[in-house]
Amino acid sequence: MAKRSKKKGGIPIVAINRATENTFVLDDNIINNYEMSKRGGRKEFFITYIPYRDIVTTNVEINRATPDNEIADAITIKTYEDLSLDPGDDYKITYLEVPANSNDSRYYNVFAINNTLLSGDLEPIANHTRYIDYVAKAPFLMSALYKRNIVVPSGVDCFVYLQKDDAFLTIYQNGEYFDSRSLRYNLKFIHDKYTELTGNRVPEQEFYDDLSRNGANISNDPVSRDFMIQIFDDMIFYIGDITNSISKINNIKIDNMYFGTDIGDIPGIEVFIQDRLGLNYKAFDFSIAINQKDFDLTQLDVLMMLMAQEYILNKDDSYNYTPYGRPPALNQRESGKLLGICALAFIAAMAYPIYQYGYGFYNQKVAEKTEKEFAIKDAERNRVRNTLADLQQQIDDTVKKFEEQNGILTKRVETLDAMFDKKVNYPLRSKAVYDISGMVNSNEGMLTRIESNDENMTFSVRTETEKKMTELLKNISNTDGYSVDTKSIILDENNATVAYESNVSVNVEVVR
Repeated sequence: MAKRSKKKGGIPIVAINRATENTFVLDDNIINNYEMSKRGGRKEFFITYIPYRDIVTTNVEINRATPDNEIADAITIKTYEDLSLDPGDDYKITYLEVPANSNDSRYYNVFAINNTLLSGDLEPIANHTRYIDYVAKAPFLMSALYKRNIVVPSGVDCFVYLQKDDAFLTIYQNGEYFDSRSLRYNLKFIHDKYTELTGNRVPEQEFYDDLSRNGANISNDPVSRDFMIQIFDDMIFYIGDITNSISKINNIKIDNMYFGTDIGDIPGIEVFIQDRLGLNYKAFDFSIAINQKDFDLTQLDVLMMLMAQEYILNKDDSYNYTPYGRPPALNQRESGKLLGICALAFIAAMAYPIYQYGYGFYNQKVAEKTEKEFAIKDAERNRVRNTLADLQQQIDDTVKKFEEQNGILTKRVETLDAMFDKKVNYPLRSKAVYDISGMVNSNEGMLTRIESNDENMTFSVRTETEKKMTELLKNISNTDGYSVDTKSIILDENNATVAYESNVSVNVEVVR
């Protein structure tokens, strides 16, 4: 079974079979019928093929001395000469080198496709699909079996395929195309031959149905069955002549033969291939979808889908003959590149103004944001400043009240001090005068003057003798609450009577 390489959600593949006029779509490994008249063709991948009968082919020999850069021109010239192609027509010429042992020449299989005729043949399809992504040559479809790892690319394989109006065989060596031939034994030829031999005009579709079910045992009539066996023998020997010729010319040995038709397997054909040709028979029966048996797919439909899968993965247009290819992406077209350059130039020209505008716009936004932040912070600053002003006013009011209260208290203190001085100091001083006067009189002295200064009182006293003065001073000093400070005792000679004088400073100790 074919590997399901198409991922879910990939590109739907639409296979258009021009021979059967059937169209199928492969989407997520599920087959469905496809109506082109109802589709737009934007997301699908469209593929079809060129029947072998429409392919013009030849073999070209080129001298090995020809430089590689001149081979393409040499092949083109020889192809036009060998096939008598009209130089006025547009042909796409492709070629493949054939492995050969010659030291003097190189051999090429050459294919020529008239693009004008091909465009006309495919135009009805393109009118519905808009694009045809891939157009393959029928014998090249088998290459998908090797590229998709369905058939092992080793040895020599021969593929024989019969259609109603076309038939061909193609040979692959080690997975690479080697050679191909057109066959006259298409299904219609076999039907006509059977009708001719039996003399019975069997409806064509009925014949194909019987052939796909019964093979050589197409009829219960022994004579008709023998005619069918004869046709099979002739066909197999005819194919054998072609394969033997190719093998001898190219010194190869065919290992396997795949035999298929548009109507499916023909029962019993493997016996003819193995007995008459001595080749290993392989069923030309490949699968690509889980519901393939529910639809009337031919093996060429399957091969087209495999080829499309390979092309989607590894784009290679070397053998893609579509005249209605999908245009490349805009950035891959010359016009797209020019538009890209213009766009870059425009961007470069507009870059500085755009930068300036963008930078200015950015600065404007930053300024607006900063202004908003400043307004918030300024409001906060004003609130704090007003709060501080209120606090300062409260401080000033408090200081003012304090000063007022302090002034009142100071006045009260002064009043109290004055009152205390009057009530305390003055009585003490009177007492001091009284005490001192008493002690002066006791010592037969006399007060001549009294001076008062703060806590000190100075008494000027006079005695008749120095001894009496000394005793007076001693009595004053020994009296509690008094202290005496006198600097000298002098004799007053001017007085008519001899007398001693002294200024006695008495410290009045006031306890508050």
